Amino acid sequence: MTIRWERPGPVRGRILLVHGELSQSSTWWWAGPALADQGWQVSTVDLPGHGDRPHDGHPLDLPTLVQGVAERLPGRVDVIAGHGLGAVVALALANRFVDLAQAVVLEEPLSSREEDRSALVEAVVAATTVARSDLEHLELQLRGNHPQWRPEDISHATEAIAATDAEQLLAGLRLPRPWDLPALVGTLRVPALFLVAPDEPHPSGTGRLSTLRGLDRLAAERCVPADRFVVLPGGHHLHRDVPEQWLRAVTSFADEVCPPRED
Repeated sequence: MTIRWERPGPVRGRILLVHGELSQSSTWWWAGPALADQGWQVSTVDLPGHGDRPHDGHPLDLPTLVQGVAERLPGRVDVIAGHGLGAVVALALANRFVDLAQAVVLEEPLSSREEDRSALVEAVVAATTVARSDLEHLELQLRGNHPQWRPEDISHATEAIAATDAEQLLAGLRLPRPWDLPALVGTLRVPALFLVAPDEPHPSGTGRLSTLRGLDRLAAERCVPADRFVVLPGGHHLHRDVPEQWLRAVTSFADEVCPPRED
């Protein structure tokens, strides 16, 4: 699926949104129109093996995901904004195609640490197992785990998990070091904004919120100015957890790196 949002009138610039693991393009149902209301032409595509995007049965490794997005690019864009696995894809895209975008927004990029990927694999297995057996139960789980989400977020997330090619996603995640986040960050040649959750125990005692930890988090924080490593009070899904704050951060950054053209 390819979705595009834009409003009549002068176009401010182009933004490409790249969804994360176990998700699909409809995760941007609110963010896309909100960015369009501010004059941006916004597009998004399903990653291979996600949403309505069929896959050839091979593991969903990073080169496969990057190529899958590259094949459906709307042309040169001003900003690529990715979430989770999509943030890793956005990094790889910007490194591979140096003239593709002027900047990237990286929302909770997935860690390359083995222990974090193991936890992610467990979460993918758990969610997709429930999706295969009882979608209503999955929806109830999502509501309980994310009480701040809007009803549309719950329905889109439920649908996306059920549609994911879990076998091939897991095959990609289980590859030895499927990506090297510090290396991707270190070779980035365009401005970047990191949007991350707190890397500290939650007041409720449920543990860490961010998926970006350890040396990966340190490498990300060191590669950008302090005001471009933004900690928002949510979890891994910041565009759903704190959508208004996500929007303010993204538009402020986009306005800075892509200033309006004077007539």
